[in-house]
Amino acid sequence: MTGEPVRPDGAAEAARIGQVANKQPYVAWRGVDGRLHVHGLSPRAPATIGRVDGTVTFPQDRQISREHAEVTVREYTDPAAVCVYLLDVASRHGTEFRAVRLRSGVTQEKGAWQPVPRVPARPAQLEAGEHDVRLAGVRFLLIGGVPLDEGRTSDRDELEQPTIREREVLVELCRPSFASPDAFAAPPSNAEIAARLKPPIGPERVSDLLSQLYRRYDLHGTKEQNRLQLVALAKQHLIDAGDYA
Repeated sequence: MTGEPVRPDGAAEAARIGQVANKQPYVAWRGVDGRLHVHGLSPRAPATIGRVDGTVTFPQDRQISREHAEVTVREYTDPAAVCVYLLDVASRHGTEFRAVRLRSGVTQEKGAWQPVPRVPARPAQLEAGEHDVRLAGVRFLLIGGVPLDEGRTSDRDELEQPTIREREVLVELCRPSFASPDAFAAPPSNAEIAARLKPPIGPERVSDLLSQLYRRYDLHGTKEQNRLQLVALAKQHLIDAGDYA
């Protein structure tokens, strides 16, 4: 059932989940028709979750926000680790998660429901194994295949990463600079950025996302100064030429 935690129904669904889990972390959910969907997660394949736009959508549920939550993956080298993060993207009715254990058709709940951190807070790093996610109290996801991160408790002196939508805006903001690395390239306007995004958003939403980035990275100059400083910071710490391949 769509209003219940996601569990494999029979050997075929268990095999589908297992095939992905053996290779990478995943998100699993049931669509309107009850059919199981499985999305493999990677740094280049995060999952956005919402009512209308996203990798995972629930258009029939008004309680779920248009942009509700996101699941991201990051690869670290020191110490080596693949980490999975869960963040609420300022939803109206909240997101919760709990650890579970799924083995041979038996489910063991390992903890109570916890609220998922909300932007601008840092995302929750998920422990190894499987996790139920509850959206607005009405829909469920299963995140699994999360590997063990032995360095989980260590401090990682890295710049806080943008949300998925913020990152998309950053990529377009820096595109002219990467296209002409040996010459000054003025950042595109909000309207130009909005037109390049898929799915498209309005220039006002681009402005809101840029303002969030200015606050996150403590940029307090004029509008043009902030845009140029954000491009420089993003090119050094957040994106690279591979984002334009």
